[in-house]
Amino acid sequence: MTDAMEDSQSRFGADRAEPIAIIGLDARLPGAASLALFWQNLTACKESVGPPPDTRPEASGLGPAGYLEDVSGFDADFFAISDEEARLMDPIQRLALESAWHCVEEAGWRPADLAKLDTGVFVATGKSDYEECMQKAELAPTGHLPTGVASALVANRISFSLGLTGPSIAVDTACSGALTALHLAAQAIRAGDCEAALVGAVNVILSSTLSDGLAEEGALSPDGCTRSFDSAANGYARGEGAVFLLLKPLRRAEADGDHIHGLMLGSAICHGGRANWLTAPNPAAQKNLIVKAWRRAQIDPRSITYVEAHGTGTPLGDPIEFNALRRADEAMAAEAGGSEGGPPCLVGSLKPNIGHLEAVSGLAGVIKVLLAMRHGQIPGHPTLTDPNTMCKTTGTRLHLARQTEDWTRPTSASGAVLPRRAGVSAFGFGGALGHVVLEEPPPVSAASARIGNKHVLPILPVSAKTQAGLDRYVRALAGFAGSGDAPALSDFLYTFQCGRVCLPQRIAFLAESWPSLSETLDNWLEGRSDARILSSAADAALPGSGDELAELAVAFARQWITDGKSDFAALYGESRARRVSAPVYPFSRKHVWFETPEARVARETEPRHGMTAPSDLVRPGTGEPS
Repeated sequence: MTDAMEDSQSRFGADRAEPIAIIGLDARLPGAASLALFWQNLTACKESVGPPPDTRPEASGLGPAGYLEDVSGFDADFFAISDEEARLMDPIQRLALESAWHCVEEAGWRPADLAKLDTGVFVATGKSDYEECMQKAELAPTGHLPTGVASALVANRISFSLGLTGPSIAVDTACSGALTALHLAAQAIRAGDCEAALVGAVNVILSSTLSDGLAEEGALSPDGCTRSFDSAANGYARGEGAVFLLLKPLRRAEADGDHIHGLMLGSAICHGGRANWLTAPNPAAQKNLIVKAWRRAQIDPRSITYVEAHGTGTPLGDPIEFNALRRADEAMAAEAGGSEGGPPCLVGSLKPNIGHLEAVSGLAGVIKVLLAMRHGQIPGHPTLTDPNTMCKTTGTRLHLARQTEDWTRPTSASGAVLPRRAGVSAFGFGGALGHVVLEEPPPVSAASARIGNKHVLPILPVSAKTQAGLDRYVRALAGFAGSGDAPALSDFLYTFQCGRVCLPQRIAFLAESWPSLSETLDNWLEGRSDARILSSAADAALPGSGDELAELAVAFARQWITDGKSDFAALYGESRARRVSAPVYPFSRKHVWFETPEARVARETEPRHGMTAPSDLVRPGTGEPS
């Protein structure tokens, strides 16, 4: 790194806007039941694109794409939504509602606490295939239909259900929608419109209509393989997904003891204006957009060492994007004090792995970058064999990411290690563009953990809507406790005490160490007696132990089990421990789908005997009970 670069670090950072901290995340992505598995797939350069899985009868007959395993399962009872209303809710709304809830829980917060911050909700969405399917089935309109398919309700449903009072905005700028929503949320926080924001996007594929049109336009790959930046690129495969992030200003996040996944340093959105035709990319607009976002980040651009590109795998779009990025990098390098030098910058794209998630694609890219920062690796490219020669890498610091490799942190001329930084692009096919600049999380501040380990009550309170839900939750916690990757026990307990909603079915576990807690959870699951398990006010744990903190914990837990009103957070006052990522609520997966008029009549006239559990509905395309 040159002296000019080091000098410009100071100059660029002089008036830097406060970074926005990403403190919570949730993602449902093709080919992975968890983010851990998703990361494994990325580093293994695995493609998760193919025909609809057997678990998706409603998608049977559709072409290859990156499919989710389940888009019809929904825990309507958890959100106090009737079966009739749930059936007429677009799966986009259902996925958004559950993903937003999990995002808040993953951050270690309760919706009621976020409501005090005028938390905003910004959600990218697009075409409703579900509405099209209902029209084809000739469903008669009902009172729940307008709210079930209206795109505005994707954001509004979340604000209503979680009791959030900040801006509630649905965004549709096509494939740049997620980054547009992210940009608007950050701007709203900086403008004081809200103190926190949920940002998300959802995409599902239930009809061939859009795919057929994109194929006619030449955008889709005939063989369902996305070959971003390869000479054989012939279009992209579509994909499904749901991603949500929770944002706060960095200083507020550190003061609240939030765990931080990464920082958003700068962002920009624009339209390409006039081009050769409506869906044609504008290279000048792409270059200017990246320059604007990098300037707003107030860092030397040569400290950006990875860019997650849009990379749709089209022979025209890929070189236009790559060379626009190259020109932006050169322009910013000159502005920073020199046209040469700087560490290599790798360029990659997620689309060959999971398809093009359309409205979700930008946030899916953000998730990939956050995971790469966490693990210190940049995933390789599963379909890159012969790079497109029009992607000019010669004489630049830009190189295509081919194999998974370590992501080393850049250093300044004085030897100071700089944080990992990356850019993420998403471009809509109507000309709306977005780009964000991310940085890995800062070291944990001492101010973010004010409660000593010895002062957090050694109790794990667990609650669920139903007994079955409680069983699933404890099982997930037992697996977490025995995984060997658990955080500090005091932070984990604090997160559950102060960052989870109290639900009707309640149980508590005395937790003096991870091995002890793991054993206790297993004992409960196996039905073995254990004095450390509190399931009612009458349970007596560790009588006469002499440990004042343990006795206080047991007494408070008993009261919490009895009335569900005792608030652990009140015990800590203004003091806080760190909030950590931990297992989130295990929603039930009840199959929810609209009914044809014939199926509805059959259900309503079916005899309901005491010994029979009739089906509420029928799985589409199967005629079999759900």
